[in-house]
Amino acid sequence: MDLKKENNRSVFLILAAAILICSGFQLGFESLPSWIEAGVSGAVSLILSAVLHMLSNLLGHNIKHKLVFTRVSNEMPGNRCNTLCMKDPRIDMEVVGTRWPDVFSEETSASDRNSRWYRCIYKGVKDAPEVLQAHRNFLLYRDVFSGLIGVALIVLGWSLWGPEDLFGAIKTSVYVVLGVFALVSMIAARNAGNRFVVNAVAAAI
Repeated sequence: MDLKKENNRSVFLILAAAILICSGFQLGFESLPSWIEAGVSGAVSLILSAVLHMLSNLLGHNIKHKLVFTRVSNEMPGNRCNTLCMKDPRIDMEVVGTRWPDVFSEETSASDRNSRWYRCIYKGVKDAPEVLQAHRNFLLYRDVFSGLIGVALIVLGWSLWGPEDLFGAIKTSVYVVLGVFALVSMIAARNAGNRFVVNAVAAAI
C-alpha cells in the first residue's frame, strides 16, 4: 500500500488552498473566480498538480523529519517511544517494558530505540487500521509542510528577483498566510507522528 500516493490529492488540495488565499491577499479576492476557473481547467490543473507534487518532494525525508520535529538528531518519534507511551492511558508501561525490554529500557540509547521499535513492534502491526491511519496522516501533513516551504522559497525568490510590475511587491499578508499554514501543518505532522508510534505499541499489546 502506497500511502504517499494515496495522499497526493489531499496534499495538492491543501497547497492549492494556501496558494489561492495568498493570491487573494496579493491580487484581490475579487479576481479569485477567474483564477479558480483557470486552475481547474485541464492543462493548468495538471501542471499545477505536478509542480506542487514536486515541491512537496523537494526535501529528502530525513530533512523533512528534522524540520517537522525541530531536532537535529534523534528526530523521529520512535526515538522517544518510551516517554510518548507513558502519556497514553491505553498502555501499561510494566507490560510493554517486560515484553519489549530492548525498546523500553532506560539503558537503550535514543538512536537505537527507533530501529528497535520499528523492528520489534511496528512491523507486526503495520497493517492495523489505527496504525495505517496515523501513518497516512503523518505523511500527509509532513509533505504539506515540505510543500509550503517550497512555495515560501519561490515567493521569497520572486520578491527578491522577480519583476515587480507583474504582481506588485509581495504583501506581508502572503507570508502570514504561508506561515500559518506551515505552523498548522507542522503541529499536525508532529501529533500524527507521535500518535503513529503510540498506536503501533497499543495495537501490538
